[in-house]
Amino acid sequence: MVRKNIIISSLLLGLVSASPLHQKRQDLPIDSYDESNVETFDANAVAAEVVTTVVDTPPAVAQASNDAPPDVITVNLLKRSGMNVARADAPATSCIVRTFNGPQVSDPNTPQAFTSFAAFSTAATDAVKAANVPSGYAAVPNFVNLNAVAQDKSYITYTSSKLTSYDPKKCAAICDATAGCTSFNIYYERVPLEISKATQVPDAALGCPGNADAASATLIKCAFYGMPLVATSAKQVYQFQGKAFRVVYAGSTAFTKSSGPTVDGFQGPITFGDAAINAPAPVIDHGYLRTQTFGTNVPFAPELCAASCKAQTEYNAKHNVNKGQACVFFNAYVIYKNGKDGVFTCAYYGIPYGVSYAKNKGQKDNSGNVWTISNSFGYYAPGNYVAK
Repeated sequence: MVRKNIIISSLLLGLVSASPLHQKRQDLPIDSYDESNVETFDANAVAAEVVTTVVDTPPAVAQASNDAPPDVITVNLLKRSGMNVARADAPATSCIVRTFNGPQVSDPNTPQAFTSFAAFSTAATDAVKAANVPSGYAAVPNFVNLNAVAQDKSYITYTSSKLTSYDPKKCAAICDATAGCTSFNIYYERVPLEISKATQVPDAALGCPGNADAASATLIKCAFYGMPLVATSAKQVYQFQGKAFRVVYAGSTAFTKSSGPTVDGFQGPITFGDAAINAPAPVIDHGYLRTQTFGTNVPFAPELCAASCKAQTEYNAKHNVNKGQACVFFNAYVIYKNGKDGVFTCAYYGIPYGVSYAKNKGQKDNSGNVWTISNSFGYYAPGNYVAK
């Protein structure tokens, strides 16, 4: 198996702009969000090395330092994964009747009949009933039984062949075994029944042109993502295959993990919901160290924060930054700009804070953009857990 790592290069702690220190609240890292939100997630990221940069927002004490940053941090996300993604070639020069795993909608054989097929709707709505939701997951609000599918930069991969029914619990098990997977979208997809064996799409030259009235098949698919999906992740996708065959979707429902992963060497996670920690002002006197925003090619991975927190402790001790204060607590969360394009973020502290300090639910900037938080969790160095 190819070794998969995410290599984090911490930017110079002393050469990037600092957050305001005497503000009434600890502002979200708005400036660094746009700098980090420039890359897209490689669809083969589970089977390749991903190298990314991190944008730091340190306090003024660090700004004054000209010392070198902490060493490069290497974290192996495959500790969460036992899955290997592979795709076999199938060269051929003929049309085939594809295999499919969902019920055909043939009377009538139209896109409209597919999107309104009652059995698809029933399966999707039943899937979000409390008894049927996969353990450790929650249905995404307002992303249930849609005719739209998730479109998000953190896309990892998808499966259809591993499913024999509309089974969110099976998808959840695959997500749990996939490095960096945080959420998934399960749906029915209308596809042409006859396709080229080589290309898996219609081919007129081979006798399967994919006309508008071509026979259809139903695929049940699960697509997997490294970031938490939200309602705005659902997009109407208009796609045609062959000459005029229309691909449509039904019963599309998203699930995201209801808790963050455990992290070696830290207690937690403690759930803060849709709010980030708001340290008392002035934040530099109340343990705030810095904030990192990761690129959009980085999944929700608090183990990255843990490695950075430990490196911060070593750096502060070596260079007397923040009076040598150790990093004993971090808040991992996702920040959204206008409800979309989530960016994984971590804030680091030399003082532990509990759920009563999770008060920052977002803010609005001077340009009218609305910044919000989701999937916020706290992690504590041993002996530093606080309940409130």
